[in-house]
Parts: sequence; structure tokens; C-alpha cells
Amino acid sequence: MYLDRLEYKKDILRPIDGRCRFLAAAVLIAAVVYTTSAEALAACIALCALALSREPRVSGLRLLPVNMMTAALWLPAAFGFGADSALLYTLRINAAALVYMVFIVPMSISAIASSMTRLKVPGKLVSLFILSYRYIFLLGERLSATLSSMRLRSPETGTLQLWRSFAAVFAATTAHAVFRAQKVSMAMVSRGFDGAFPLTLTFKWRTRDTVILSLCLCVSALSLYFSITKA
Repeated sequence: MYLDRLEYKKDILRPIDGRCRFLAAAVLIAAVVYTTSAEALAACIALCALALSREPRVSGLRLLPVNMMTAALWLPAAFGFGADSALLYTLRINAAALVYMVFIVPMSISAIASSMTRLKVPGKLVSLFILSYRYIFLLGERLSATLSSMRLRSPETGTLQLWRSFAAVFAATTAHAVFRAQKVSMAMVSRGFDGAFPLTLTFKWRTRDTVILSLCLCVSALSLYFSITKA
């Protein structure tokens, strides 16, 4: 979830209950991880790509680091070893990432946190997720501003001095984050924070949520069944 950069502006599943989206994503990702059928994985990728077709640039940029990690799987394949396994794992990773991008990524942080709470995730874990989400962007903004300032104000320097400057910037940013976290923690405790944020959204499970979840369960079961029989 990247605010104003790789954020999805259109959510085709917006009317669906957040709990349904979480459960459906978990079921489908579990099926994708254990599926051994390349055809089923390719079909899953195609369907998810179709669902995200309104914003292909965002999806492509999000998949770029995913496939950079899978590139290591193809090193043995370049020498003629394990090409089938590399293809299968690449399809699995891309399918799981796309399922996550369809069901979870377009949700707002409040919808995600409230859905986690309604699914009985421990309140302190949800609070940690919310605060981590916030602080990641605070760190990113501060780091970006500091690097831009350093680039505009500093003269041309050697490579060693440049890397020393980068180390100092990262150290200062980390220290600032620690001090800020301590201040925020003291302020929250002083105001009566008990470790769990209250619900900010209300949910109402509807018939369409049951249908979607049932459909995902059936698709996952069929995919696993055909993978087992094929093996």
C-alpha cells in the first residue's frame, strides 16, 4: 500500500465485506501455494490480471520486485536444471501476489484494521500493524526530503564520502523515528490508550459475501483435487 504512488484508485470489490475479502484471499492463496497445475495457476493469473486491468501500470510496478526475487529461481534453469520447478514456483508466487492485490491491497488501512479486529485478530497486533503502516510512510517522507536536500546542497564528492553521507542520513532518520515513537507512545498512554484501537467501520454480512466466499472455497477445493489426482 503506497499512498499516492502505487495506490489502487479503483476497487472493484469495494461493496464486499472486508471479512469476506480476507477469508477469500486466505483460501485462494493457500490453494495457489499447494497447486501443482501450471494451467490452473496461469488461469488464476489471467483472471486476476483481468480484474486489475483498469490500472495496469500499478500492477506491473508492483509485480516488478516480486519477479526480481523469482529471477534467482531461474539461475539453475539457465544451465538446464529444474526449469519445470522454476516455472511452477514463478507462477505460484505471481498468482499469490495478484490474489493479494485484488482482494486486500485496494482496501484502506481503516478497512483492513477493522476487518482484522472483526476476525478476532488480537487488538495489540492490529494496533502494531496500524502504527507500523503510519511510521513506514513517515520514515519514507523524512528520508526522501533529507536525500533531496543533501543532493541539492552538497557539492560533488567522492564515492566513499557519498556513502558515508548516506549512512549518516539513514542513522539520523532511524534515531528520529525511535525518539518520535517514544513520544507518541507516552502521549497515547497518558490519554488512556489501552493497546487496541476502536472499530472505525461497521460491517454487515450479506448474501453476496456468502456466495463469493463459497465460490472461492469451491474453486480452491477443485484446484487442489485436480492437483492431487494429476500427481
